[in-house]
Amino acid sequence: MLTIIILKIKSYRCDRMLEPIAYDIGRLCREEDKELTPKLINIDVKAEGIKMPFDTYRELTTLFKKSFIGDVEYKGNVFKYQILNFGKYVDLIELEDVDLYIIADSRRLIERKELQIIPKIREKVSPNSAIYFPAVFPWEMPLLVYMGVDYFDDSLAKLYASMGYKFTKNRALKVDNHSFEELYNHNKKIYEEILEEIRVAIKNGFLRNIVEETSISHPHLWANYRRYEPDLRNIPLSKGHRIIVTTNINIPEVKKYLERLDNYEPYSNVIVLLPCSSKKPYSISQSHQKFIKAIKSSKVIVEEVILTSPYGLVPRALERLVNYDIPVTGEWSFEEIELINNCLKKFLKKVEEKFDDYVVIAHLPEHYIDILELDDVVITSKENPTSEDALKNLTETLKKYKELTNDLSKKRQKIHNIQQLSKFQFGINFIPNEIFINHRGQIFTKVNDKNQQIASINPKNGLLILTLAGGELLWNAGGRDINYVEVNYKIKKGSLFPPGFVDCNDNISYNDEVVLIKDDEFLGVGRALMSGFEMKKAKHGALVNIRNVKR
Repeated sequence: MLTIIILKIKSYRCDRMLEPIAYDIGRLCREEDKELTPKLINIDVKAEGIKMPFDTYRELTTLFKKSFIGDVEYKGNVFKYQILNFGKYVDLIELEDVDLYIIADSRRLIERKELQIIPKIREKVSPNSAIYFPAVFPWEMPLLVYMGVDYFDDSLAKLYASMGYKFTKNRALKVDNHSFEELYNHNKKIYEEILEEIRVAIKNGFLRNIVEETSISHPHLWANYRRYEPDLRNIPLSKGHRIIVTTNINIPEVKKYLERLDNYEPYSNVIVLLPCSSKKPYSISQSHQKFIKAIKSSKVIVEEVILTSPYGLVPRALERLVNYDIPVTGEWSFEEIELINNCLKKFLKKVEEKFDDYVVIAHLPEHYIDILELDDVVITSKENPTSEDALKNLTETLKKYKELTNDLSKKRQKIHNIQQLSKFQFGINFIPNEIFINHRGQIFTKVNDKNQQIASINPKNGLLILTLAGGELLWNAGGRDINYVEVNYKIKKGSLFPPGFVDCNDNISYNDEVVLIKDDEFLGVGRALMSGFEMKKAKHGALVNIRNVKR
């Protein structure tokens, strides 16, 4: 609850309000007593001076203070706060170095495009500082957390209880025969339940779904959700669980995938286009088992490419990185058609650049064929691509193009696929040309006539996990262009904290594999607990989980 009163403040401040522990665009943080945010907060703050009305003429803004600085006691510590009183003129904000940023005019702001100032504030401030957005409805909290808010209050629970309103997850209902206490306790419980769901969602990677569920019924929320361009570094490259895509295919997980897809280089000049399957990875589905068998029977080395929404195009080599579910109606939207064809054209341009001659074979259902914008394509299925006739036709058609792939080998393709995974994940290939992979996904190469493991494939998310040897290969291959974190001391297994941090690559994402260095010397490997951009602003808390250290 935001109350304007005067406090007697102690003369110290904490500087340790929050410690981020998980990200899913929005963040899950820990207070000093281990309580988690986002959450409700009840503090008393003061604002000395006249508040600027939200719709003040710009010419009059010089008459008002746009910022109120003070100290507030919370859980036995004193934190410095800044009340941001900028009205509708977001360009007038001047941020101080404080622990808590309090947004004035929250009710006016949330209904306007100026709400986009919230992620801009989060971008500028330390990850240990908090943003407090007073006077919100329960259904507004998921979007605000998604944009970077940490604290809320239950002031509207009281106000609307006094007027006879009962809150649900999505709206306020006018009811009779309920006391103020009954309604207030119920309304506050709704806040707590939604906040609990948000915290679980961030930890498990489905916050976006809650944002969509609660925003779509409120035009002002949905508009701001659609406007928001989140920092893609605040989600993992691959989540390791099934994501649900319903109302919007232009989601952060897909954007991040498509950015990295540009790094992919095809192996074969015989391109086979295949439909997606409900089971993931595709290769374990019954339909793809049949496709794989038919292709293998032809003894032709092909580039298998799955056409799908929302990812557009998925090479077989990257199929373990995408795990999703989307409503299937048998009809494509304009956005889906445009996405698939744009991805396919970009992919085929790379094929053209690499090979003098190539062929595209479409082994697809009719509703896929209908949307393809290709001038030259060989169709091997009429209606059902899993039918016996269609599969036989695929095999026989592929045999006609065997000469195109005489210089290719299945063994070399497997190595190529791992190298493309490296390029997708790290931006460069650090995998040697001579490797072998065992049944557990461990990747080895020969070093001084001995097998040395350089990485393994994470069975949950399909990404590479670095060993010490692999980390050193990556560092030597890319230097400061790859995911490095520089330290100022001799590290041990455990956690890296800000006092030991020197520098890092800005492009590191949450959960990324990183290499640790000191004075340009490789020291070890680990996993990023926040983005590189956030690491550089952090004042306390763990930055990297250090997994292995060079002796």
